[in-house]
Amino acid sequence: MKEYSTQKGLINKVQVYLEDEQHFFEDYPEILQEVYRVIEKCLDEEKVPFDVEISLIVVDTLEIQAINKQYRSIDKSTDVLSFPQIDVSSNGKIAWEEVEPHQVMLGDIILCHEKAVQQAEEYGHTLKREICFLIIHSMLHLLGYDHMNEADEKVMFNKQEHILNLLNISR
Repeated sequence: MKEYSTQKGLINKVQVYLEDEQHFFEDYPEILQEVYRVIEKCLDEEKVPFDVEISLIVVDTLEIQAINKQYRSIDKSTDVLSFPQIDVSSNGKIAWEEVEPHQVMLGDIILCHEKAVQQAEEYGHTLKREICFLIIHSMLHLLGYDHMNEADEKVMFNKQEHILNLLNISR
């Protein structure tokens, strides 16, 4: 397991625990650096007031299908799964004042590299853009956003596009 840690802003830092038994990011180290940049930007945009930890796990289609079946009762593969560790009061609203002010475990992101490659080809954009989009999507889930109804979906999807634009990550 690799670990990434950086001083975020002046007071907060992010620690990412990377488990990549697929060796995906060994082939794409520049995309991994973009992933870290995306994570930091999501935390900045949401004004997260604490040091945080995130687990990023890279799996294949069979493994993500098994995880999806086990935790969501959906027996098919998917591109990314998010497992937040903090309860939200409403869509995108974490009561940070109720969270213990120490290193906060935001949650786990499980990324299927095979689906990401396939979707980048299908959608006609770069693999970097697809991976970054999926990480932003998952980070927003970890930060309390969801897309269970049309209004919440609009909020979340607008935030995704906003962060992609801030980082100049285009199709």
